[in-house]
Amino acid sequence: MEKFSKLKSKDEFGGKKDKIIYNDDYFKIIEYEDWHIIQERDAVVCIPYLIESNQFIIRYEYIPPFKYVDGQEYHITVISGSIEDGETTERALVRELEEEAGIVLREDYQLEEMKPLFISKAHTNKYRPFIIPLNEGDYHEVIAKGDGSKAEELSKSVKVDAKYIDSMNTSDLITDYMLLKLKEYLSGL
Repeated sequence: MEKFSKLKSKDEFGGKKDKIIYNDDYFKIIEYEDWHIIQERDAVVCIPYLIESNQFIIRYEYIPPFKYVDGQEYHITVISGSIEDGETTERALVRELEEEAGIVLREDYQLEEMKPLFISKAHTNKYRPFIIPLNEGDYHEVIAKGDGSKAEELSKSVKVDAKYIDSMNTSDLITDYMLLKLKEYLSGL
């Protein structure tokens, strides 16, 4: 089996000039080595697990691209959102938890990021995943206000008893992956 010694570090690719096919405030499409590459911001994704009540928090979400494909109004997804310019991964996660789930973490709560994953072969951005085990003293709840978009107004986060984890009818790969990671976490308790 050939070793991965031919893999180059990012610094060895220097000097390339992007041919931009499309660019707006949310993403750009770049032509590179006969590929059209989508460049977006990295995104945080998480599933909070409420230890005392043995529940996890998931989204019942209105997602127009999914609706466009399958006609369904709502989909089960994880809490997620883009990392804004100048924002750390942890700060983005704290913001998304409050916006989407109404969870405000204790200031000294230690987050542990899992291995980042590319979103797809055509994307340069990555998911930054977190399973967040929470004792009652680790957080308090507020009203989730969303980000002001129509999709956020139509969506909500729900608490689900962990015994129903295998009953989740998810719509996307990252939600399936995160539920598998939560099951791994729970099996280790």
